[in-house]
Amino acid sequence: MIRTFQPADFEWLQKWVSDPKALFTFAGPSWTFPITLNQIIEHQIKFPDKQLFVGVDENHEPFAIGEIILNEEHAPRLGRLLIGDPAKRGLGLGEKFIRELIHQCIHLQQYTREICLFVLEENTSAIHTYKKIGFVFSDEKIPDMIFNNQSYPVKKMILQTS
Repeated sequence: MIRTFQPADFEWLQKWVSDPKALFTFAGPSWTFPITLNQIIEHQIKFPDKQLFVGVDENHEPFAIGEIILNEEHAPRLGRLLIGDPAKRGLGLGEKFIRELIHQCIHLQQYTREICLFVLEENTSAIHTYKKIGFVFSDEKIPDMIFNNQSYPVKKMILQTS
């Protein structure tokens, strides 16, 4: 199940993003470590077409976070995808969470024919999950992201929804 991100969820997110590289992998270069609730609130105010969602398990405990991005270039798009609790990784919950985000994205933008996302080329476990869902690589060249003066290639992936 997914629900919108609430300030109380920040405690979970803070535990999940334990180092600068993890934050970069999850959120790109726009947030700084250590992540703060204020960064998230400012992000939501500045970008009202970017909605954060939380995946919750059967006990209603958060295990994932993701963003649906509407009304901008490369939209609709999924972003800031993270299965936060390491104990919940590899159980199929990430795939289920992303499928629910896709369903929500289609609900929010009913006439969309495709949804995209960006992923670091080195994030092979995420790429595997995205391919399993039906995402394919786009030929579109996406600029590399820079972290600690190192360049990280980024790939665009697309899911046809109709």
